[in-house]
Amino acid sequence: MSDRTFSIIGAGRLGRTLGRILVEQGYEPMGVTSRTLRTARQAVAFIGGGEPGTSNARGAARGNLVLITTPDGAIAPLARDLAASRLTWSRRVVAHTSGALSSTALEALARQGARTASIHPLASVADPRTSLAALKGSPFAIEGDPAAVSVLRKLVLGLGGVPVTIPRQAKVLYHLVACLLSNDLVALLSLGLDAARGLGLSRRDAARLYVPLVRGTVENVARLGPVKALTGPVSRGDVTTLRLHGEALRTLPPDLRRLHRILALRSTALALEARTITPETAVQLARLLSALP
Repeated sequence: MSDRTFSIIGAGRLGRTLGRILVEQGYEPMGVTSRTLRTARQAVAFIGGGEPGTSNARGAARGNLVLITTPDGAIAPLARDLAASRLTWSRRVVAHTSGALSSTALEALARQGARTASIHPLASVADPRTSLAALKGSPFAIEGDPAAVSVLRKLVLGLGGVPVTIPRQAKVLYHLVACLLSNDLVALLSLGLDAARGLGLSRRDAARLYVPLVRGTVENVARLGPVKALTGPVSRGDVTTLRLHGEALRTLPPDLRRLHRILALRSTALALEARTITPETAVQLARLLSALP
């Protein structure tokens, strides 16, 4: 069996994207499975090769690397089913792509001799066609059996990605932080764009107006860190502007008002750390923010 053969079990958005990138890097696709033969064939067409099917054991049979890209709840039961098959697992690398689960979800296969790991690309894969470039340069969190981790690190480096080894026991925390900074950010942006309806703007028009500011802010945080990147009325202790904001907040939903208060208090702590405000001003701002509607 070639070292560069792979199978995809559960070829959804992430599975298709990873499969396509691997093919572009010279890996040979073998089995590609999905719940229906139709979706498996669609995945094969996108990946550029492989044998479509609905049997996970048959799909995994010819791959030296088996990537399990199913939803989290299906991973451990699938591992048990594969371990009960007649396949030889010794020396195979089997990795799942869950962000929250560790490689222990594949314990049934590890007991059969498989080298198990988890590999999670820290990227948003909304559409395989538009996510290829982003995924190639993304960090990939990897943990598991040392031999499997070594194989996966080389694979990620070959893709142009950044392999990051994380402690197994910290896997859930790693994923929670990712959700805070990505999924929760989407929710925050949604609230902000909805608030812009008070300007007579649609979400799309509000996005055109404000998203460049968001991009610049994220770039500043990446370049300078959050303490130096903070700007705005809290960072300069502008009580007058914050009082005006308090009046505008009355027109917004209660959940957005509470969220703004929490984040503005956090900004106060950052401004104090940056020494752009004095401790006395920080106390004044905290009192003002706590009294916001």
